[in-house]
Amino acid sequence: MSMGGDLRVPVEHPDPLAFKAWLRSEAEKAGFSAVGFASCEPFSGEETRLQAWFQAGRGALLHYLDPATLLDPRALWPQARTAMVGFFPYARPDAVPGAAPGSLKLSRYLWGPDYHMILKPRLTRLMEAAQARWPELEGRVCVDTAPLMERQLAARAGLGWQGKHTLLILGKAGSWGFLGVLLLSVALPPDAPTLTEFCGTCTACLEACPSGALESFRLDPALCLTTYSIETEAEPPAVVAAALASSRWAAGCDACQEACPWNRAPVWGDPALWGGPSPLHTLPAEDLPRGAAQWRKRIRRTALRRVRDRHWRATLARILGY
Repeated sequence: MSMGGDLRVPVEHPDPLAFKAWLRSEAEKAGFSAVGFASCEPFSGEETRLQAWFQAGRGALLHYLDPATLLDPRALWPQARTAMVGFFPYARPDAVPGAAPGSLKLSRYLWGPDYHMILKPRLTRLMEAAQARWPELEGRVCVDTAPLMERQLAARAGLGWQGKHTLLILGKAGSWGFLGVLLLSVALPPDAPTLTEFCGTCTACLEACPSGALESFRLDPALCLTTYSIETEAEPPAVVAAALASSRWAAGCDACQEACPWNRAPVWGDPALWGGPSPLHTLPAEDLPRGAAQWRKRIRRTALRRVRDRHWRATLARILGY
């Protein structure tokens, strides 16, 4: 009897189609209103557009972005073969920035807990459950902190299209949502991609932008209000400073999404998570916290926790003129 053969028992893998259906079902149970699957091939069709965007200096204030990594999911994680992309809604019809008398406006995604603290654990638990079914499976959770083209992956996965405001639109389900991505080391059958955009001749989002940061399907971060209220403490150009003061968007900006016709009756977020009664959304501007201790207390466990109190005070000063 030969002792030189491989005596390991072969691992029996799940049927890929059944496994994909199970993953989709479990992701929907975790709160994702739409889920799709895409291959992790490079975005070769985006290379010319992305290179032009960087060469025009559009990424200068977003130093963490690298075009080579953005164009290829496998540059981020070499084992990636399939991307599961989920859309997690966050807006609520009764949570409207600036609705409280005298209040400033904070983007709807800032009204609940830090979404990273919601989505990452849910995707991690899903990954652990998936590995129990497919023991050799590896994965990586991505929730907008990795250099990954989530919106392009979502379109490739058939969830929707990238609108003229550059955000993902799920058709009648709208655009108020986070994208969570689970990169998987196995090749699963991909969903049919969205090959057509349905913005048509509408330019409502472009016209609504307070600072002129939007062109069709292109955003200039150097003119975007969110860049200066969230991403960087750099001094904004005069047009942005004026737009901050006139629009009263103190953290983020929803103007383009508010104007989008596809958001007339969107899928709404979980009221237990989003639209909480934080004083940041309800207090008159003059009563908002300015001290470091007050600020840290108000932003604890929210997506605003990466904004320093001095950054917040500088934004308030631009809006209130003091």
